[in-house]
Amino acid sequence: MTRLYICQKCGTKQQLIKNGLSKNQVQRYYCKSCKKTFILNNSPIKYLKTSEHTFKKFIGYMVDDVALSVIARNLKIDIKTAHYYRYLVFHSLMNYQDEVKLNGIILIDETFIRIRDKKYKLIRQDGLDYRGLSFNQLCVITLIDLRGTCIAKVSSRAMAMPEDYKRLCNINIESVERFVHDGNPKQKQFMNQYKCELIDPRREPSDLYSTDYIDSLHSNLKRYLFKHCGYRIKNIQYYLNFFVYRYNHLSIEKIENHRQHIIAKTKMIEDLHSRMMNSTKNINYKNYLNDDGIIDILK
Repeated sequence: MTRLYICQKCGTKQQLIKNGLSKNQVQRYYCKSCKKTFILNNSPIKYLKTSEHTFKKFIGYMVDDVALSVIARNLKIDIKTAHYYRYLVFHSLMNYQDEVKLNGIILIDETFIRIRDKKYKLIRQDGLDYRGLSFNQLCVITLIDLRGTCIAKVSSRAMAMPEDYKRLCNINIESVERFVHDGNPKQKQFMNQYKCELIDPRREPSDLYSTDYIDSLHSNLKRYLFKHCGYRIKNIQYYLNFFVYRYNHLSIEKIENHRQHIIAKTKMIEDLHSRMMNSTKNINYKNYLNDDGIIDILK
């Protein structure tokens, strides 16, 4: 039986007619109905003029936290193109954190990111900034288990509510033995869903438990964001997704020396490129410019 394919230009079902190769040596096909050519690749980098090798180099620069202007100069691409390529990488990790599963002893906490964008910043009537834990800070809920697997999700302005923990974190809990927390009462409703031990290190007489591990995660997160200062606050969740992906990937590899570190990063580049190639293209440059990010939380 003849296999029929759908033309990606007009949607007509028909047999494929070979029509040479693309610039990247991919088989091109011809549609009799609309008289246009197409390839069967549906990945986000389908119509990019950049080769796969160059795009892998771009991913490698991102993994190493190289500034976007430096990436554009080294790869000889426009800065706007570099911004779009980074968005394609971010878009491939949009649902990554929902795939993460935490097990065993889980540390739970939150960290805060100041909102400096005047468009979303709340100002007092006297023109001064709000002090303390105000609505001019974004709350990021973080969880990490002892394997080094973590999540980091923006929940709300100011302090996260119990419903935020349930909405964002229930999907990531696979099996938990005990929660280690800092005594925040907002976390109790979320943790009480699971039949496990709840430990507050500040009230424990022994030094067996501590929140230093998750505090270290917060330090790494803030250092990562500092390297990318100037980012738009509406895109903060995209940066967190990439940070979590890189952190988890390097934690799983159990790196002991610099050589293993290089090998782990090479594997990460290949894995991220494979993830992009296996995803379907549903974005373009116009979508990138009009992306709302977390504006629903900021407004």
